[in-house]
Amino acid sequence: MSKLKKRPASNMEVRNQVKDSKFYGSIFSVKNRSEAEKRIAEIKDKYSDATHNVSAFRVENPELEQEAIEYFDDDGEPSGSSGPPVLEAIKGENLLNTVIIVTRYFGGTKLGIGGLIRAYGDTARLAIKEAGIETLSEFYLLEVKSSFDKIGIVLGQLESLKADIQNTEYTNKGAAVRAIIPTDIKEKLQKILKEKTAAEAEVKIIKSVFK
Repeated sequence: MSKLKKRPASNMEVRNQVKDSKFYGSIFSVKNRSEAEKRIAEIKDKYSDATHNVSAFRVENPELEQEAIEYFDDDGEPSGSSGPPVLEAIKGENLLNTVIIVTRYFGGTKLGIGGLIRAYGDTARLAIKEAGIETLSEFYLLEVKSSFDKIGIVLGQLESLKADIQNTEYTNKGAAVRAIIPTDIKEKLQKILKEKTAAEAEVKIIKSVFK
């Protein structure tokens, strides 16, 4: 059975006032850690005059069957008072490939640790609510290797199962095809290729992808 993951349905910014401090929550759907870090840098540059730009993200691990990569940064706020609440807001909705940056302009009134946790967490949850949530289905990126004379069979079977063929590479030993398939047809594909190629085709799952 395939897994389901969720991500923000849109990129956007929300505003939240807590006493005399202003909080801006920026939420983005990203593909990987590098893109998440790029979004954080963009917001820090956009709001370079802010008191704090607190960030957190949760992104898909490129390694198959590994836990998601999680990160947070308090950006000068008391340790644990800001970054963790933003990350918990992301995890609370089971969002993946998501980055949230909460920008704070200090107004003069200290909120205390409890107040900071609520303010940052509430702003992150408001951003999630306003952006909406899109549900993603799990697919497998796989590689099928075969000899030259069997590659036509491999491509034909992948096409008949409506696989999303990414590329085909040829080497001295044969050919390798990379394709994306729904997780629930993996066993069927392996069985068909075993029969059609006399067990010559080698199927390897590279990683899970969500879309």
